[in-house]
Formats: sequence, structure tokens, C-alpha cells
Amino acid sequence: MAMSTVAGLAALTLGLAGCGGSDSGNGGDEAQDSSAASESAEASPAGGEDQSDDGQNDDGDETRPAEESSGKGLSAGADLSKESPAISAEDAIKTAEEEVGNGIVHGIELDWDDKDEAWQYEVSILDGNTDHDVEIDAETGKIAEHEQDSTDDKEKAIDLNDPMAFDDALKLAQKKADGKLVSWKLEFDDGKQEYQFDFEKGSGDVEVTVDTDSKRVSVDD
Repeated sequence: MAMSTVAGLAALTLGLAGCGGSDSGNGGDEAQDSSAASESAEASPAGGEDQSDDGQNDDGDETRPAEESSGKGLSAGADLSKESPAISAEDAIKTAEEEVGNGIVHGIELDWDDKDEAWQYEVSILDGNTDHDVEIDAETGKIAEHEQDSTDDKEKAIDLNDPMAFDDALKLAQKKADGKLVSWKLEFDDGKQEYQFDFEKGSGDVEVTVDTDSKRVSVDD
């Protein structure tokens, strides 16, 4: 009887030990699965902090496409009746005057320079017997070229607003011609201050001149 009891207790002890070992083994498998899942999440690009759907970078700053973050200048085919360069005519004249030092500003022109592939102002200044032509980049305001010639001509100073502003002169010119405005000029010619507008339409060009005093408009095509 005693031997039978001891044998039963031994069998029960072995049974309990077997159950405990089985539970421990399952727990180990679950821990390994959890660790593998964690490593997979860290390795996946979708889980990285550098991925963002709200257009923000790691610092939380809003990101913009390159074409929006940098300024754009006028294209070579721009219509000057609808678009203006970054540098105004007044600023271009000021830059040329600072370059020359003294003199009478008797002309200014804005057009596309094929050599430099840029919109440029050409400001003409007479200082004594020296005529200066200062070319200025219309987008950056930097001087592209400065030429000087001797002359015996007598010139008068132009005025961008008196007796007629650019916009008023352009409206008069557009009554005589349409199309894309590809260049314009204001200068004294034969004692008269005149705006000259060059329009391009299809394969043809039309030049319209507006006398700022008489408001007379003439067309040369």
C-alpha cells in the first residue's frame, strides 16, 4: 500500500512538471514573435518618421515644390502689356545714373537680349560730349554692359510720367495695333518725347509711336 502511494505521487509530480514545461515553451514562442514584429516595423519605410502625408519635413516645417519656393522671371516670350519684370523702369534709371554719375537721361528701352538670354533695360545718358548706354538686367538689377560714345548731339531729359504715363500711352497704341508687346522705348526724337511700342502678331511686327505731348499716334508696319 505504501509503495502504491509513493508511485502515484511520483507520477503526479512528473505530470505537473510536463505541463509547466509546455506553458513555458509557448511563452517563449510568443516573445520571439513579438520581437520579430517590432524589428519588421522598424525596418519598414512606411513606419519611418521621414515619411509624411501632410507635406511636412522632420522639423514640422511645411515643404513646397521647388518651382514654388524659387522666384520666376519673365519668359523669353512674355507679353509686356500683361507682365512686368522684377525691376521697374524707375529703378533701372536710378542704377544707370549711379553708374554714370552725371548727365541727362534721354532714353530707356526694354527688350529681350538674345545674347544674354535675358530681359534688359538700356538706359541712355548724355554727359557732356559722352553718350552712355547702360544695359541692366530687368530681373536682377545688375549692370550687364556699359558702353560710351562721343557725340555732339544735344538731348533733353525724358519723364516717365509727364505729360503721359506708360499705361496711358500703351492704351493709345493698342487702339491702332494688337498682339503681343515684345519691347517698348521712351526717348526724345527730333525734339519730341515719344513712346515706341513693338507688337508681334503671328509672323508680323507692328511699331506704334505715341507723341506724349500731342497724343498723336502713328503706325509703322
